[in-house]
Amino acid sequence: MGFSATEAAFEGFRVVRRKPMAVIFWALFYMLIMVAALALIGGSLIGLMGMAEELEATTPTSPEAFMPILASYMAILAVVLPVSLVASAMIYAAVARAVLRPAESAFGYLRLGMDEVRVLVVSLVLFVVFMALTALLGGIVGVAIAVTAAAEAPALWLLVVLLVLAAIAVCIWLAVRLSLAIPITMAERRIAIFDSFALTKGRFWPLLGMALLAGVMSIVVSLLGSLVGMPIQLATGGLEGLAGLEGESLPVIIQAAWPAITAWIVLNAVMSALQVAVVYAPFSAAYRDIKGVDAGASTGG
Repeated sequence: MGFSATEAAFEGFRVVRRKPMAVIFWALFYMLIMVAALALIGGSLIGLMGMAEELEATTPTSPEAFMPILASYMAILAVVLPVSLVASAMIYAAVARAVLRPAESAFGYLRLGMDEVRVLVVSLVLFVVFMALTALLGGIVGVAIAVTAAAEAPALWLLVVLLVLAAIAVCIWLAVRLSLAIPITMAERRIAIFDSFALTKGRFWPLLGMALLAGVMSIVVSLLGSLVGMPIQLATGGLEGLAGLEGESLPVIIQAAWPAITAWIVLNAVMSALQVAVVYAPFSAAYRDIKGVDAGASTGG
């Protein structure tokens, strides 16, 4: 079967239709992660919300006023980021497994093994690559802006705009060319970061179109989920009321706001499970169709 961008873009919906229990497992997995995260940072998060409200009320003008919020945010990030990275590797691997090895459907395709370790390594390397590229391009654009401002030549701003657009185009190009790194890693059971360049050669536009279509469908799913969840959030009071519980212990917070917290966790878990299928399954389908491999075939031990 040849690669069709349109066909691949709908792979997430086919996964959901084929194995609806997988989405339930993914939602439960997200719930577990969210509950664990709230247990670890719940108090700090409420404190951060309270500080943000106080800051908004006082309308500060000095940068020092924002430092406590920044310090609190960084402390939360230090806890959340490692958990998020491991959870992301597990869920990305599960989605790829659902497409490439559909027979391994136990526990919603979720595992914690060498596949997930390899996906985590690839994800971290890609993150570093894109951070470095963003810093480099941002520095170039920053220098161009500074030079243009110093020259006081309005016509040069057109060149700055073109430079910004070129930087965005470079980032998009590299993202598409590396978009099959995780599917390759999962299918071939080896760390494969730059092998994606060979498979995506000559297929940039179809892959970009596939990604855009999957992104649009993800937005539609999100909007539908918001419509379904809005009455539930209104009925439970939403998370905005947590700011009034600043300084309280976690058991007190849970006792006072458990309906809102529960509704938020369930809604976000279900939506995250659906969106991860819609967004990430197409790339594994693209790898499968480009390589012409049978779903479920393995290429390594």
